[in-house]
Amino acid sequence: MYKRILYLTAFEDFYLDVLSCFLNFKKVGTEEIILAHVIYATELPRVHEGYVLKLADTLRNILNVKTDEAVRIIEEAGIKARRRIELGVPYREILKIAEEEKVDLIVAGRERKGFLGEIFVGSITDKIVRHGNIPVYIPKYPGIHGADRETCARFCGRLFSRILYPTDWSDCAKDALKYLKGLKGAGIEEIVVAHVMDEKAMKLQPVDKFREFERIDREKLKQVKEELEKEGFKVKTSLSVGNPRAELIKVARLEDISLIVMGTHGKSRMEGVLWGSVSRNAAEYSDRPIILVKGGQCLDNKTKTPTP
Repeated sequence: MYKRILYLTAFEDFYLDVLSCFLNFKKVGTEEIILAHVIYATELPRVHEGYVLKLADTLRNILNVKTDEAVRIIEEAGIKARRRIELGVPYREILKIAEEEKVDLIVAGRERKGFLGEIFVGSITDKIVRHGNIPVYIPKYPGIHGADRETCARFCGRLFSRILYPTDWSDCAKDALKYLKGLKGAGIEEIVVAHVMDEKAMKLQPVDKFREFERIDREKLKQVKEELEKEGFKVKTSLSVGNPRAELIKVARLEDISLIVMGTHGKSRMEGVLWGSVSRNAAEYSDRPIILVKGGQCLDNKTKTPTP
């Protein structure tokens, strides 16, 4: 499920540290990592096409050299390494590479300055999640925000130790559950299965109706817990009432979560769109790494690759 990973890099200050950290995916079967960088076509001089292509080839040669250290790190970990340097609109090219290479996971960061100075991977990550259909891992490496080496080492060492799986009972959330099960063998200490009852919606319900919703949600949490326990995981559940966007970040902090695994574009009983609210909020504001699953039931039939 995680055999081939595509790592989008803009050669940020910490890109090698992030790479070294997610080499932990080897524990769950990663065999190959493809390093990818896209030369943003609009940043090249607006002259005749032949000149642009020649300049792009020169940049490719320079950037291939810049990836030598990353290739060495990957290969020393016993994983196959390849590189793709392309020219075009970054998110479009990344999704094209992902499709051509049939990757299982895209690693794309946030809050990282791009190679040319003006390009921010964060905005590209948004578009990759919105328009793609492949799970995206956002590392949230603490060194970016000034954490010391000890904190960063602990962060990498416990990447899979405590996992938060938020669910709204949608088919999309069930797809994310499959990817969670795919992490078996990574040394998971405990999984927290969480559901947040939307406070705004629950306030509109009579007390007896609220209690019924609560009973149903507890029963569903129990079913997911038992399903995961059959796979050999240690599991606890969390049911709370509040704003799902804020509450899940709070749960992640209180439970000392090391990784969040959740679906995007799932719709809850209250018809809340996850990427528009809950999962996007977690990606934006939580300091925990997150795997956003999109594909299968998580895909919107209306999703199309838009024009830039």
